[in-house]
Amino acid sequence: MSFGTKLGLTLLFFIIRIYSWTLRFNAVYLSDEFDNNKKKVFAIWHGHLLPLVLYYKNTQTMTIVSKSKDGDIADFFLKKLGYKTVRGSSSRGGSEALMNAANLMGSGLDAAVTIDGPKGPKFSVKPGVIYLAKKAGGEIIPVVCSVKWYKKFRSWDNFILPAPFSKINIYFGENMQVAEPMDRETIKYETEVLREKMLELTRVYSKDFL
Repeated sequence: MSFGTKLGLTLLFFIIRIYSWTLRFNAVYLSDEFDNNKKKVFAIWHGHLLPLVLYYKNTQTMTIVSKSKDGDIADFFLKKLGYKTVRGSSSRGGSEALMNAANLMGSGLDAAVTIDGPKGPKFSVKPGVIYLAKKAGGEIIPVVCSVKWYKKFRSWDNFILPAPFSKINIYFGENMQVAEPMDRETIKYETEVLREKMLELTRVYSKDFL
């Protein structure tokens, strides 16, 4: 990344940080049955990425970022916002990225994963989040958000951009435990279970996103 690019991104980061100060967040926990002995893998839709990233800034949450050029930009901003990042994707370095991510979780970090990213389709669930939870011995927490004022883009993920001074409710769903077996059928079943949990959470608490 060139010096000029870094300078431009740094200026944009300060604008984003000021913008984030205008947003009002409210966390709603729909279950009190979280296992405090397990690390958390927060499952989110790609379209909800911006408000959730801003909510969790400066928490040292770990996330996986693709090795693409767009991923370079995302990695820059996420690190500036206080995230730990692992580079990789399902098509480029996925297995290594999952192992590195699981190791970071073993050192005490929670993780956040865009389950339908980076290219969709919308409301799909990639198996990587299941593999990560299994490898790290963690539990999955479905998360959606609702925003009072926002712009929804006509992208594949219907990316949400909250308006300044918006109120954003963050809904944490019921925790999902994964089994130890790593066979294909178990992974497929748990992936579909997570998808249904996420869709139900979205229907109830974020129906404008459907």
